[in-house]
Amino acid sequence: MDNFKIENKDGYSVITMSAERLDGQTTPQLRSELVLLAGNQVSNMILDLSSCNYCDTNGLSAIMIAHRLCKNGSLVLVGVNDEVQSILSIQNFDPKLNIEANVGEAEKFITEVLASK
Repeated sequence: MDNFKIENKDGYSVITMSAERLDGQTTPQLRSELVLLAGNQVSNMILDLSSCNYCDTNGLSAIMIAHRLCKNGSLVLVGVNDEVQSILSIQNFDPKLNIEANVGEAEKFITEVLASK
């Protein structure tokens, strides 16, 4: 079973996690897909973590890989719960990341970024 689904849209992709944990079991396939997306010139990604209630260092690594792969675009995290937000804050990652409340707000953010180019 896949731990996420990818929806390609015009100018960006939405990666929706279905797994409750972003950890060593769920991130290897995610990292591979992120690299494939970047290889296909996708530089704007929305990572929906609404289903995730746990994130370890493997999950943080996957988020930072996505962030680096989107260096010519934008990565937007959505559905970040308090526990994941706390981990991002402790590691001082949250100032580097775009975080929105939901996919609709993230799509609006990405659309504005694309329009400004």
